[in-house]
Amino acid sequence: MDETKIRAELSETVAKDPNNIDKILKLSHQLASLDKNNVRFSVDSGVIDRLGKELVARHETAVSELVKNAYDADATKATLHFFNVDTSGGTLIIDDDGAGMTRDQLINGFMRISSTSKIHEPVSPIFGRSRAGKKGIGRFSAQRLGNKLTIITQTKNSESALKIVVNWEKYLMDEDLFIISNKVEQIPKEKEQGTKLIIEDLREWWSDSMIKRVYRYAIDVIQPFPLSKKEKRKDGEIVDPGFEILCLKDGNEIANQQSMFYQHALAEIEGYVEKGIGYWMINDSKVDAITKNPIALEAEKKGTYLHLNGIRFKAYYYIYNAGLIPKQVESYIRETSKEHGGIRLYRNGFRVLPYAEPQDDWLGLDASIRRRTVLPVHGNIIFFGIVEIAESNDDFVELSSREGLFKNEAYYELIDFVYRSLIAAINRIAGARGRKKSTGQKNWESKYSKSPKESILDTADDLEKIADDIEKKSEEKKTNEDDNEEGSESKHDKKEEKEKAEEYRKKAQQLRDAVKSIDELNMIRVLAGLGLIIGEFTHEIMNYLGTFEIDTKYILENLNRASEEYKRAIRLRRTFQSFNVYASYFDETISQNVNQELKPVEIRDVIKPFMRTIKPDRERNNIDMKSEINGYELFTCKMHTSEWASILFNLYSNSKKAIKRAKPDKGQILITASKINDTINVEFIDNGDGIPMENREKVFNAFFTTSSPKGHKTSSTDELTGTGLGLKIVRDIVESYNGEISIENAPEGFSTNIRITVPVAKPEETEEYGL
Repeated sequence: MDETKIRAELSETVAKDPNNIDKILKLSHQLASLDKNNVRFSVDSGVIDRLGKELVARHETAVSELVKNAYDADATKATLHFFNVDTSGGTLIIDDDGAGMTRDQLINGFMRISSTSKIHEPVSPIFGRSRAGKKGIGRFSAQRLGNKLTIITQTKNSESALKIVVNWEKYLMDEDLFIISNKVEQIPKEKEQGTKLIIEDLREWWSDSMIKRVYRYAIDVIQPFPLSKKEKRKDGEIVDPGFEILCLKDGNEIANQQSMFYQHALAEIEGYVEKGIGYWMINDSKVDAITKNPIALEAEKKGTYLHLNGIRFKAYYYIYNAGLIPKQVESYIRETSKEHGGIRLYRNGFRVLPYAEPQDDWLGLDASIRRRTVLPVHGNIIFFGIVEIAESNDDFVELSSREGLFKNEAYYELIDFVYRSLIAAINRIAGARGRKKSTGQKNWESKYSKSPKESILDTADDLEKIADDIEKKSEEKKTNEDDNEEGSESKHDKKEEKEKAEEYRKKAQQLRDAVKSIDELNMIRVLAGLGLIIGEFTHEIMNYLGTFEIDTKYILENLNRASEEYKRAIRLRRTFQSFNVYASYFDETISQNVNQELKPVEIRDVIKPFMRTIKPDRERNNIDMKSEINGYELFTCKMHTSEWASILFNLYSNSKKAIKRAKPDKGQILITASKINDTINVEFIDNGDGIPMENREKVFNAFFTTSSPKGHKTSSTDELTGTGLGLKIVRDIVESYNGEISIENAPEGFSTNIRITVPVAKPEETEEYGL
């Protein structure tokens, strides 16, 4: 169509059909493209699909970004409903009680690519929250998740709600983006305010573990505290009541604040003051420490807490690295504690700063640890809790800067009450766990068995204490002696006491040094994993390795080069060379265990050698293997290289068996590696027979196997596989480094995707090894 016809049709459309905006836009764009003096950028609609895939790598991340958008909209709660998600094609509904969107905000915010609203408004209008969602990623998160999006939103002052339906399949390539329209309509309000996102025809399935991961990814907007529900102060200022996430799957709760945070606490401690007497109690505990009734603190003076009437506190107590919290949960709770741990102070429902900010030790918990008088762990980062000052209590005075309270008698009473209550509670918990409560505790004997490491370190501490006591008594004896010259017997006694103290200190140091040798026990785990894999090739190596070199050389020297036999001999030599590759790889892997030092591992340095080693075996099994490693300097946290050998061989063994059962025309294995935030991700993907939904949570359990039982005539190679220990060993290795292993959605053309996630190496670790 030439320019004249376009102009004529455009004029006719504007005059006769002015509401046909789609046609007017299309004709205007065609006319602009014929401009001989100017050129303009255009955007292909396929950019939506490409940006969705490139900006949002994981579907869990996509959902967490939409949750953060609810937080940015000043919501106090976001509920995630997953329906029929055991397979792809399900539905996800994200419902929040935030401020909602006006028509202008919907058009110029959500519907505008690269909108600047979060740049111009870095904090939310009601609660003053710093924006958590990434700028402009929400719409792409919705596209990443499913094929259809419905938005229903209403504001507090609107008379009706707005509804818009976006069919992402309309955004195909070779179409101009701005020409595609999405109908918006007004409908009756569903609630006072808030936004509901309905994402249909989900592209991937969702397991319970994946849903829990959404919660963890959104953890930076969740305050793990039992916050006050009050929303306003006396002066009318609106106070942020916090943000809560609830995840449901077909109506059943999968993740909430209780299941993801509080249920992993070792104990829940509460306290209050009544008539000048302080009381504390343990309401819930994983050990036998619950108090049936509140316990009064022993009064140090009459009317100890006269200024604390109406004071209450609640704290959740955690102990890390003690096997009390699941590894995958412990890592994010501990990371959260660095920023949000401690006992916060609230007055009239409003948080008082700077109490429990990072580096603030207003209760003296960290200082108490340094004194080592109280032995059970009780630093700020192992508590999540609050102290609430009642509105009626006027004994506490805020500083004019509104940064803290005036340090009067009430303030010091509060510190004393909370500190003593917490120490009393953790001492009770320590007793239930069979731990010493103080360095001077006498006649103490462990109630429960300890790990070897704990027992040795406790003994070393006791020896140090004995040495300190000997030296202290020796100094006291010297002070009490007359100024007269000491006799030879006295000097001899002092020398013996000094030597005895030194001997105790020497023994204590020897015990601490011995703790390092305990790490050698970890090699049992590594060797167990390697043993399963090496066992697959033991029979062949033992039967043929000793004769290959001599026999192949003899045969090649005595055969006619043109004969069929000579070709067979060449193949035999290649087989021998393959065995040599295996032998060299395993020899190098095992020899690396001689050095017990852990160091960062560049993921290429384990994937590439593994692929070279496994090449002969996969070719015999008609399996094609590829790798996609994105980025450079992909260093993991400090690990053994041999542990990665165990991980990769176990995953390969499982994939090979799955491919054998599926019987595809060609087996396919894809290994991907990348760095996402502070983790290194490795995915092992195959086109085998897949993992049934009911087994996805079981495959990492010890002795769970999908392999058929072996008969009496089974070869030793097959007998050593299919024990159900492979993925258990992999999980133990990964979780020992605060990593995670999970089953994820597989790319198109594949059936199983097992993802390994481990922490990335810290800058000081790479500098230490010159990496």
